[in-house]
Amino acid sequence: MSRRVRVHQFVVAEIVRPQSPSWRKSDLFCVSHWFDVPADTEFPYTVARMQVFTRFYLSRARPTDFRVRVTWLHAPGGVSRVIGNFGPFAVPFARDTTARDCSFNLHNIRLQGVGVHRIELIREGQRGWTAGKVVRVATTYFVVER
Repeated sequence: MSRRVRVHQFVVAEIVRPQSPSWRKSDLFCVSHWFDVPADTEFPYTVARMQVFTRFYLSRARPTDFRVRVTWLHAPGGVSRVIGNFGPFAVPFARDTTARDCSFNLHNIRLQGVGVHRIELIREGQRGWTAGKVVRVATTYFVVER
């Protein structure tokens, strides 16, 4: 993948439904940065499904694989804890496309507690100084509350 990929929207939703096969329009349901769990919830608590909607803006990009990483930032002891790695998700960019919408399905996220969680869209660097390293493409957050 080239440096010619930018992400302008990266949001968490319960359901992302494309209005057409080309993903030119999408309905996003229950978009929120808050995730409420019942007061009597015991952790770890499993979220069966969460979707992350992403809008890519492109300039001669090549197809590539992405991963999604979920991190609990308010873990005990002040040390962040990765609670999920999802993917790889193959995204077939076409060279003549200027924008592409994509939804990544995250299944069975095991929340470890309340607090701020970070979701990152990452890929492996292919060339130069990023070769073999994790490159963060986009980041969003959500908060788990009782």
